[in-house]
Amino acid sequence: ADLCVGLVPLLAGRVRVLGRDWAGLTTPAADALRGHVGRLFALPIRAETPDVAARILLGRMHHSLVPEAALRAEAAALALRFGLPGLPAGPARLLSEEDLVRAACVRAFLGGPRLIILELPAAVLETDVLRACLTVGAEARGQGAAVLWLATPGPALRDPSIRATQRFRLTDAGLTAPRVRVIA
Repeated sequence: ADLCVGLVPLLAGRVRVLGRDWAGLTTPAADALRGHVGRLFALPIRAETPDVAARILLGRMHHSLVPEAALRAEAAALALRFGLPGLPAGPARLLSEEDLVRAACVRAFLGGPRLIILELPAAVLETDVLRACLTVGAEARGQGAAVLWLATPGPALRDPSIRATQRFRLTDAGLTAPRVRVIA
């Protein structure tokens, strides 16, 4: 995921987002481009976070001119879709681990990013949070966004309801297309 957002230099090849190659960007231009990327980190919002709502809103408030009230309203609507009663307020230590993952999902999709990178924590793969990610992710794709799912192999990834445009396996040899089983 860090390669996809230009935080790790490549030994060979290129990584482009929205037609721009990370290697050729100045730091301010790269930072601005990252404003078009939503990301669910493998380690979502941490328990020591003092204000969950501020953590959810911060990136979009920094990278857009959308008024805070409008972002809060959008975040509250997304929170409902991910199974929260609204935009979480207060310290993260008061939320369950699953609700922190839900809040991180809100942060990833907030503001209509053009690329959404989902580093699926193991806690997500067998819960209703996965279904919400599928639904909200499909809607984002329908609006022209790309959704990149990064996950370890497991039952959820073999789920036929996850209709991927492309699937790849990352190995020491690089990205490879997984073998397709043909049923005759």
